Amino acid sequence: MSNIIIGDGALGTELRDRGVEVPSHTESIWSALALTEDPGEIKQIHLDYIEAGSDFITINNYAVTQPLLERVNRADELTDLTLKSIELGKDAIKESNEDIKLAGSLPPLETSYRADLVQDQDKMIEQYSKIAAILENEVDIIICETMSSSLEAKSALACVKDSSAEVWLSWTLMGNRMNLLPSGENIVDACNEIKDLRADAYLVNCCGANMITEALASIYEITSKPIGGYANPELVSTSNQNLGVSEQPELDHRSTATDIDEARYAEEAIKWVENGASIIAGCCRTKPSYIKKLKEVL
Repeated sequence: MSNIIIGDGALGTELRDRGVEVPSHTESIWSALALTEDPGEIKQIHLDYIEAGSDFITINNYAVTQPLLERVNRADELTDLTLKSIELGKDAIKESNEDIKLAGSLPPLETSYRADLVQDQDKMIEQYSKIAAILENEVDIIICETMSSSLEAKSALACVKDSSAEVWLSWTLMGNRMNLLPSGENIVDACNEIKDLRADAYLVNCCGANMITEALASIYEITSKPIGGYANPELVSTSNQNLGVSEQPELDHRSTATDIDEARYAEEAIKWVENGASIIAGCCRTKPSYIKKLKEVL
């Protein structure tokens, strides 16, 4: 399993666990607040992940989008906050003396998982282009992540097709429906929908660990590109009764989720590798200890 690339884990939930104020991700600016209020702790978390064994770390720009910043009248700080997140990531890598890659995020522009809140394509492209331009030549990897619909993914990917960075696409299956995005689209159909656009790897993130296991088996059948996943440390009981757009994916997820520890998460990640995965990391609520365990096991 020597060709496995291991990423980092959560930032927002980890900041909160360390006593840093992280406001609501549905009503405020989530982890972006810490960029001005507690930048030192962000850098420390990056360092802790590097020490745990991460081969790449992701900058803290997930919540730095215009719609989220507008919630607190800080939209004019998009560039400054994104640059700050890059600087903290680079400082951590420099301080660690390790050869670590830096990833930047093209996240959902509005509240995550909510395919029903996705804007029209032109509007999304305009906003993603701004973020992509700031990241260009500053990061090694750009991850269009937690994509809840093929429309959202198309809009993000359109803005990085000529990037000098690696471009990864990551879908979310947040909710309790196997292989269905919050939009109601099947993950294989969604991959086929964007296959003409550049994506150098296909991933699945921010959902139950067992849902990633299942999804990777399906994606492996349709692509020769690298695939991978980074989950929440939970197992979810799935039901495919509601097949349309989900307006409460987080509630659906939480209602059937069971927490899992580092060892159980690593067990599930081994199944991802057996299903073809070569990129493995952690999402919300994972910690450096989860990455350390992955490093030992993989």
